[in-house]
Amino acid sequence: MTPPEDGPDRRPYRRLSPLTPLVRGFILLIAVLASTWDDLLRGDLGPFAWLLLAILAAGAAYGAASWLRTTYRIEADELRVDTGVVSRQSRRIRVDRLQGVDIVQPFVARIFGLAELRMDVAGGSAREGSLAFLTLRDAEALRETLLSRRDAVRAGRNAAADGSAAAPEGSTAAASRERVLARLDLGTLLASLLLSVETVLFLVAAAVVAAAFVVFGQLGGVAGVVPVVVGFALTQFRKLSAYYDFTLSTVGAAAGDTGWPAAVRVRRGMFERSTQTITLARVQGVVVSEPLLWRRLGWARLDVAVAGYAGGQGHDNGPSASTVMPVAPRGEVLALARTLLTGSFPGAPRTEPGPDPDAVPLSPAPVRARWTAPVSWRFLAGGLGEDLAVAREGIWTRRTHVVPHARVQSLRLRQGPWQRRLGLVDLRVDSPPGPVSLRMRHRDAGEVRGLLEREDALAREARLSSAG
Repeated sequence: MTPPEDGPDRRPYRRLSPLTPLVRGFILLIAVLASTWDDLLRGDLGPFAWLLLAILAAGAAYGAASWLRTTYRIEADELRVDTGVVSRQSRRIRVDRLQGVDIVQPFVARIFGLAELRMDVAGGSAREGSLAFLTLRDAEALRETLLSRRDAVRAGRNAAADGSAAAPEGSTAAASRERVLARLDLGTLLASLLLSVETVLFLVAAAVVAAAFVVFGQLGGVAGVVPVVVGFALTQFRKLSAYYDFTLSTVGAAAGDTGWPAAVRVRRGMFERSTQTITLARVQGVVVSEPLLWRRLGWARLDVAVAGYAGGQGHDNGPSASTVMPVAPRGEVLALARTLLTGSFPGAPRTEPGPDPDAVPLSPAPVRARWTAPVSWRFLAGGLGEDLAVAREGIWTRRTHVVPHARVQSLRLRQGPWQRRLGLVDLRVDSPPGPVSLRMRHRDAGEVRGLLEREDALAREARLSSAG
């Protein structure tokens, strides 16, 4: 099929990097060479070696054909990607449905200076919005182009709705400068992993099991613990490599600018380098986590819920993509939280960060809640501020969930049979899927009715203010 002629709003078709087949098949190439290297040096190739080389040649031919048949281009309001060797596919990704565009560099791709462009598309899957592999420079340029085109399309629709032609505030095209906001040093990251509850419990359990083997004379059983220790060490190393050189920067404002940044950008990774851009206007809430062993050091972790981003693990079941600061002093984490919450208050002065979650007065659960939660009731608290709803919970890891009133989607009351006898109710604030789950648990029924009415009024007022 011959591509149509380029019109005024069309750009020429482009291909991925010619090194893409090599990167995709690098592991297979190494495996085949390792299996047949000795035979190749001796010049004595057996049937198995010939079979492996034939598979490698067939894979190389298919990879080259796939590269030749994969093209992409940006049209007026969509990204078109044509793929397929045997069965042709043409994907049309509307730029106004892009929630975020991230750049990921797997280890092998970094060796060749390549990167994968991952696009989070509203209502689509992760596989639907992906281009692998481009040169790093092309990936960065394409990301800026897509975000600029997305902002332009959305601005055009908003302008058509209100009769104005003003560009959107914080447009990506107008603001691409970066300023480093925070950087995680290696020593703090290592200490946080060693002081995690998981590490301490694992070490205690391993010491008890090893001591039991020694006491009962079953020294051979110690060898059975080694694979478990190795597996745990690999899990911790994976976290270390994922958060290595973690850097958070602002996008859209430089030092001395009067406007507040439009987004923050997260860069991290030792072997696989990833770059994630979070638009402040899409932030739905934040959660500040304080594990027990971190509290004496004053450390905390910050996660964010973003519209269009799924919660939980990151790509390929790796560490969570919602983490915007794995560990830092609590004061620094709260300052970052205020920065992230700025996008929820478009009417506020752009030189001021968002409101402080610590400024929201919290009230504890009533004493009779101990009959439903004998231990955890002492650690439950919640309250409503002028701009934020805040709830705190957790024994081993204290978590403070924060949701701006403008981001509240709905309110729910939940009451179990035992709570009904005690006059207790849970108030749940619904927000998009993600790490933020704001629940004011085991509250007095009369108090909850007042909280529900007040939050409903505050949310309605905040949404009207944002719309205006």
